[in-house]
Amino acid sequence: MKRRVTGETTINLSTGQRLISTSGGAEFVVTKGGEADLTCNGISLEEKTDQSTSDADGPDIQLGKRYQGADGGVSLLCVKAGKGELACDGVVMQLQGARKLPSSD
Repeated sequence: MKRRVTGETTINLSTGQRLISTSGGAEFVVTKGGEADLTCNGISLEEKTDQSTSDADGPDIQLGKRYQGADGGVSLLCVKAGKGELACDGVVMQLQGARKLPSSD
């Protein structure tokens, strides 16, 4: 994939696909796929390759946390922390909270 500006291209994401933010240095694994335009700092995420990343400003993207699109269609797991504002189809992605597990009674 090539670098794209927000809103130019919607891509089909599949579960297990690895993505990287070239503007913020964060890396992700798709945990729930679908069609979406994923961006960090306004620049589209790319499939992971051996490339260097640049430093960026913005909120922390937290290692080990899941991020979900506003419509719940796409979900990402952060496998390398970075900086920037993560967005799905132009809407900032939300940090998913912990799921309540059933009691072991």
